[in-house]
Amino acid sequence: MTTSLVRQVLPRPRPRAATDDVHGTTAPGFASVRHSFERACREAGPPGSQGAALAVVRDGELVVDLWHGTADPVTGTPWTGDTLEPLLTGSHGILATAVLLLADMGALELDAPVADHWPEFAVRGKAAVTLRDVLTFTARLPGMAAGLDQRDVENPRMMAALLELHSLEEDPRAGGVLHGPWTAGWIVAEMVRRVDGRDLDLFFLEEIAGPLGLDIHFGLVPDQLPQAARISYDEAFRARYRALDGGAGDGEAELFQRVWNNPSPFPADAGVWSESRRRYAMVPSLGAYASARGLARLQGVLAADAVRAPGEEPLLLSRRTLDQVRSFWAEGLDPLLGGVSAYGEGGLQLLDEGLHPAVRSGAFGHQGPGGVAYQAWPRAGAGAALVRSRLTAGPGARVLDEVAGAVERALRTG
Repeated sequence: MTTSLVRQVLPRPRPRAATDDVHGTTAPGFASVRHSFERACREAGPPGSQGAALAVVRDGELVVDLWHGTADPVTGTPWTGDTLEPLLTGSHGILATAVLLLADMGALELDAPVADHWPEFAVRGKAAVTLRDVLTFTARLPGMAAGLDQRDVENPRMMAALLELHSLEEDPRAGGVLHGPWTAGWIVAEMVRRVDGRDLDLFFLEEIAGPLGLDIHFGLVPDQLPQAARISYDEAFRARYRALDGGAGDGEAELFQRVWNNPSPFPADAGVWSESRRRYAMVPSLGAYASARGLARLQGVLAADAVRAPGEEPLLLSRRTLDQVRSFWAEGLDPLLGGVSAYGEGGLQLLDEGLHPAVRSGAFGHQGPGGVAYQAWPRAGAGAALVRSRLTAGPGARVLDEVAGAVERALRTG
C-alpha cells in the first residue's frame, strides 16, 4: 500500500465570484462553463446531499477549477478542490494508462499472451489471451463463475489465483460485453506485479502520479480519508445493474449475474465504498481515487503527448504509443447494458467528436458511472474531468459538451 500523499500544484486562473454554492475559478472565456456546471449541480439535488467538481487543463494551465456541495453528507464535510472521488468503473482508463506506460518502457507487449509473463494463466483455454484483449474487454472473461462477496474483491492476489482456474466464457454474448467491472483489473494488477515487481498502486505512484504531481491513487492511506467523497446513487441508476429477471436456464440472466452481480459494484448499501477497509484496499478496476484537477491534468498530459513530433521527449507516453491508443480496435452494442462502446488498441475509450470536432476529433478518455467522465482532446491540447458523488442515470456529457464549446471558442480567439 502506498504511504505518501501527492499534491498537485498547477497555475491558478484568475478568480471569478462564486454563485449558487459553486466555488473555484475560471479563466477568461470560460464563464459559460461555470453556468453549465451550476445548472448540472442544481439538477443533481441539494448541495448538502451531494457534491461535484469540474476541471479543465489547456496547454498545461488550469483554466477551469470548480467545485460544489458536500463531499460527505454523513459528516457534513464540504467539497473542496482537493476532494478525492472514488471513480469506480471509471477507474479503467487510469488502469490502462499504467499498462501503456509499461509497454512504452518495453517491459511488455500488448499483443503478447498474458501467459508469457504469467504461465499459470494459460490453463483452461486462456493461453492465447493477450493484454490487449483484456484492456479492450474482448478476452471473453467479463465475469467470474465462482461466487464472490464484497470482501473477496479487496484481495487482488486471491482474485488473480481464481482467474488462473477460470475458463473463457462460453456464452456467445460474452465477446460483446465491452465493459465488465472486476476481472480486467485483477488481470492487469497481476501482470504489473509480475512484469515490474511493484504492486499496481506503488507503480502508479512512483512512475505517474508522483512525477506529474497528480492527486490520483489506487487505494488511500489514513491521512487521505478526510478528503474522500462518499458516493450515493439514485434508484434509476442502480436499476440498470440489477440482475435480470429470468427462469432456470435463462442464459442472458446468468451471464448478467456473473458479470454485474458477482458481487455488484453498486450494492444496495452504497456505504460499502465509504468503509475505511474498502478505501484502503487496492481494487484495480474500481478503486482509483482522484480529484477533478488530477484527472484533468493527466488528460492534458496525454493530449499534449499525442500530438508531439515523432521522437520528441514526452511527459508520459510516446507519440508512437498514443497513435496506437487512438487506433480503432473494438466497438459494439453491449448485450447486457445497452449503449455503444468503442476502444482503441490501448484500452482507452474513443469518443464521438459530437458538436465540436475542432476540439474532440481524435479524443479519448473514459466515461465512468453516473456522469463521471474524463477526456483528452489532442487537437486542443486540453484535458477535462467531471466527478460527482451522487451517481445518476443521466450522463455528464452535457457539461463536457459545454466545456468543449468553450475550448473551441478559445481556440478561435487565440
